[in-house]
Amino acid sequence: MAKVFTALFLFISLSSFGQNEREEKIFAHISKNITLVNETIWFHVHLIHNDPIRGSKFAYGELIDRNDLAVHQIIIPLQDGEAEGHLDIPNHLESDHYILRFYTRISPIASKSGQGVFSQFITVINPKKPPIQHNLTQSISRYLFKKPGSKPLLSPDKVFLSNTELELPLGEEKPTISVSIINPFLPESYYGYTGQEIYKELSENTLIIPELYGHIVHGKNLKSEIDTTETFFLSAHGKQSVLNSAKPNLQGDMFFELGPLKEYKFLIAQSLEFENQLNFSPQSPFLPLKFKNDFAFPELILNEKDKVFIEDLILSSQVNPYFYGKQEGNITPIITGFIADRTYLLDDYTRFEDMETTLREYVPEVMVRKQSKKTLYKVLNSPLNTIFQENPLILIDAMPVFDTDALAKFNPKDIEKLEVLAREFSFNQDKFAGVISFTSFENDFGKFELPSNSLYLDYWAIMAPKKLFSPNINPNIGKANFPDFRTTLYWNISISSDRIKIFSSEIKGKYEMIISSKNESGEISFFREELIVGR
Repeated sequence: MAKVFTALFLFISLSSFGQNEREEKIFAHISKNITLVNETIWFHVHLIHNDPIRGSKFAYGELIDRNDLAVHQIIIPLQDGEAEGHLDIPNHLESDHYILRFYTRISPIASKSGQGVFSQFITVINPKKPPIQHNLTQSISRYLFKKPGSKPLLSPDKVFLSNTELELPLGEEKPTISVSIINPFLPESYYGYTGQEIYKELSENTLIIPELYGHIVHGKNLKSEIDTTETFFLSAHGKQSVLNSAKPNLQGDMFFELGPLKEYKFLIAQSLEFENQLNFSPQSPFLPLKFKNDFAFPELILNEKDKVFIEDLILSSQVNPYFYGKQEGNITPIITGFIADRTYLLDDYTRFEDMETTLREYVPEVMVRKQSKKTLYKVLNSPLNTIFQENPLILIDAMPVFDTDALAKFNPKDIEKLEVLAREFSFNQDKFAGVISFTSFENDFGKFELPSNSLYLDYWAIMAPKKLFSPNINPNIGKANFPDFRTTLYWNISISSDRIKIFSSEIKGKYEMIISSKNESGEISFFREELIVGR
């Protein structure tokens, strides 16, 4: 049912979408706004909407340079409208200010308040690539950046921090708290965050793709003459595999929903017209947001007086890999495939050296025949007690296989099980004469060679979950004689107590504590307190 609903929703026009009552806004709390290349910034994304059932299941994060180019992009899975994530700063970036922004595929259109895009400046330092001077004179932003509130969070005697326990007036909400070194290079007028007012309006031709159930891959048929009856297959492969299919519209657009799958390493595209050259191109899932012409980046200026501060940042960056303990999160397995009429575990049988013999000897639901020197597989139509005359849908780890001769010669030594659906199989808009599905031990197609007319797609990956061992970042916090040069002292997205313990590092100076929380009505509270580490 969800697939049908999504398909109907895909083709709503930009103008009509903006007229409905749906509201979707986004807010993000980031762990720090100054970093070196190769470091990690943590973030907590909140999706705020008036329809919890139909809220987006994915958000998108981008790091944008002053030339309006994306230098890093991530796809972020949401759980109940939230996500904790990490942004690994690429090592090739030049020292400069960058915009870090978050949105969903519909939030820039579905937000009447202009909060469908969250945008915040961060400063990236690359010791090997000093900032390029642009001789800019503008130092005050023409656009409003919302700053955190100034409500006192700490009593005066707790301002000077040194491995101390703090008592905070947090209220009923469970807030996100970060403590990080203050960025001295970002002008005050650019501090904080802004919405989508810094971007041009999206074109009326922008396709609206609500992701109500899973990530949707937008593909394009590049043929000059579009056959809207041609079926394209897209299979996603990782620890698990999933298959989807679509037919192009008159403009060649196709949409493949990956459902609950949130981890894959690559995609494979094929066509039911497998003997012809495949003309398929994946489209970027990121929106074509562009800055307004009068939106300007501030200049990053580094002086001799900043040398000690930058040396501290470099030292912190160099030791990060030794004490920033990240714990890989677990991806929940999903149900894939279909309910088979018969399953064969091949280790229960004597192994033959080719698939043709295996099917002939062990699988009565499948008959192997030769016709015009080509191998045919005919599946039993169990409900009618007849034999299908057409080839079934054949899959290896959810990848369609059309070369029946290659399959017949294939050695199934790395195939774990074989499943047969002995009845007509309806898959989206197509019907197949049964299904033969093979599953390998390692989810690697059992070493079966990829089809010659398929496309291996190195598509944008969905962000894998990671967790810190400790909210104090360092898993060895408090241990004697352990070097500690953190510039982010604390990161926790869900505080359950009004007392937290924060440990200082060897990097002294001004730090800021940022506290954000969302109440039941979706309103965001955002406060800041300045701390001094080392008297």
